Amino acid sequence: MLSPLSVAANLSTDHRKHLAIQTLAKTEPISRVAARAQVSRKFLYRQKRTAETALNQAFVPAQADSSVLFHLPVTAAWLDQLLMSLVLICHSSYQGVIRLLQDLFDTRISLGDIHNLIKAAAQRAGAINAAQDLSPIRVGLYDEIFQGSQPVLAGADSASTYCYLLVEANHRDGETWGVHLSDAKAQGFTPDYTIADAGAGLRAGLKVPPPAGIGWNSRWQKPSSEDRETPCPWRKHVRPKLLR
Repeated sequence: MLSPLSVAANLSTDHRKHLAIQTLAKTEPISRVAARAQVSRKFLYRQKRTAETALNQAFVPAQADSSVLFHLPVTAAWLDQLLMSLVLICHSSYQGVIRLLQDLFDTRISLGDIHNLIKAAAQRAGAINAAQDLSPIRVGLYDEIFQGSQPVLAGADSASTYCYLLVEANHRDGETWGVHLSDAKAQGFTPDYTIADAGAGLRAGLKVPPPAGIGWNSRWQKPSSEDRETPCPWRKHVRPKLLR
């Protein structure tokens, strides 16, 4: 005959639930239930306490502020996604990411790990961007922006604001602009016209000199005499009429 200890250790979850229900029901002495199941009374009392705890938790009135809205499985991939969202959407600092993961998820990450994750994501995004078809873009907008003292060459579609060019560069001269504009052309970028400021490097890259006093366009004509008769303080910022 097996000892009560060995029998209890091999009981299934469903059998343990059944014994707990029998013990809670109190329809017969607990010693009789223990003898029939070949387990100790101590084991039955333990199952009873477990069942009582579960029942009490099930019937506790839900608090409005503490009710569970949803259950979220947190995986390593999900944490990577959270990290990218904190940096790119929330503009969080690396130290802020470290503190949030430590305080809310009891997870530690180093500055180097964050840098490597972002760099790897940027490389994957670059490959996706390089595969985009830019032929639907009809009007391109160009500008030079800066990250600190680092030039960033930027180009966007005027209709959708899709950014098809965003490249850190050591220089912003005509040759540098020309290289990246050629890359865009290789992806089918053939706009009707482009708009940019009077930056010398950008102008040289586009290889079309702008007229004095107005924004740069790849196709332009001077304002008519009628336009010149009506002074306008923002005239030089208005896109010139296009030749069709």
